[in-house]
Amino acid sequence: MVENIVKVGKKPTMNYVVACVTILNSGAKELTVRARGQAISKAVDAVETLRRAFVKDIKIESIKIGSEDITFPDGTKSNTSVIEILIKK
Repeated sequence: MVENIVKVGKKPTMNYVVACVTILNSGAKELTVRARGQAISKAVDAVETLRRAFVKDIKIESIKIGSEDITFPDGTKSNTSVIEILIKK
């Protein structure tokens, strides 16, 4: 099974909504929206926009939160918050 993941970053919110719609319209029954750090609020906005305006019959199955250790190119390390929102059709 191919895992359907939309990774939210710096692009506009609607780009991620369109990515989710495309995955769901291709026949996928579930997908995960994943974001780190400041992109978490954008991931929540994308899922809410998707649920309210585009695909009304989806269900938010689970929301996982946590933190990840990331290493920057200059060698410094940091903890970053992570969210994963599982959506089922």
